[in-house]
Amino acid sequence: VLAGSYFMFRWWISTAAGRAKWDAISLKIPVFGKMRRMIAVSRFARTLSTLLGSGVQLLDAIDIVKDVVENDVIRKALIESRESIREGNTIAAPLKASGQFPPILTHMIAVGEKTGEMEEMLNVVADAYDSQVDTAIQSMTRLLEPLMILVMGGIIALVALSIFMPMMELNNLGSMPG
Repeated sequence: VLAGSYFMFRWWISTAAGRAKWDAISLKIPVFGKMRRMIAVSRFARTLSTLLGSGVQLLDAIDIVKDVVENDVIRKALIESRESIREGNTIAAPLKASGQFPPILTHMIAVGEKTGEMEEMLNVVADAYDSQVDTAIQSMTRLLEPLMILVMGGIIALVALSIFMPMMELNNLGSMPG
């Protein structure tokens, strides 16, 4: 049943509709959803900054960045934002309107647009989110350590009991009056 469920899940997320639905669900999972969003935003900001710093035009850079972000919900927001930017809007406005990007990112992009230092602002945002992701992973690892110790202790106790129980039974059989 578990193997069948796993393969059905893998098949479901390999379809376009299933992938879009899973990506939307995964962004709402309490702890991991926030982390997935932070990773996606960090990738977006770092890649866009690198491309813009290399002289790639903004619309072409967004075309490339949408393929780097591995979440369909965020990718769709970038595609819609690209169209809005092509029509003459600022970069920050459609990203903010999508609701998929944190306010700090859209604010920093708006500041970068006004000051002409978009690459630097995007790098600052990417560094901040990378730092937050590292901190979150370290915190989760610290929370999992006691659980891992308990599981390992349980496994060791089970192995010890499986070795000692037959020895105790043999000892009891040998001491029975016969």
